[in-house]
Amino acid sequence: MAAEINWSYGEHSSVPASTTDEDSIVQVTSTKKLTLKRVTVHFPSGVNYQLRLQVFRGADQVVPDSGYLTGDDSTITVECNVIFIGGEYIKLRRTNMDTTNSHSYYILLEGVLE
Repeated sequence: MAAEINWSYGEHSSVPASTTDEDSIVQVTSTKKLTLKRVTVHFPSGVNYQLRLQVFRGADQVVPDSGYLTGDDSTITVECNVIFIGGEYIKLRRTNMDTTNSHSYYILLEGVLE
């Protein structure tokens, strides 16, 4: 049995006005398996529910199961149990619906690496 290692990755970023993009934020090491256990997102005051975030494994949306995470001066935590095999990417789709202002967020991914 492979040793289990607690794993986490955090990112603070902003998304320009009227932008949708997808970023491969983490690639799982080729000889490892990562089980994503928790996703926490903080939306600062002023986001006004204009920023939408979704986590993907390949073409499959995994957090949330459907829809998107959004908020304003709020922190959202989603418990999950998503397995990524070696070589796969954790992708983050970011959509800023605001046509004037950029908006920022902080995301923390937590899991177990084997």
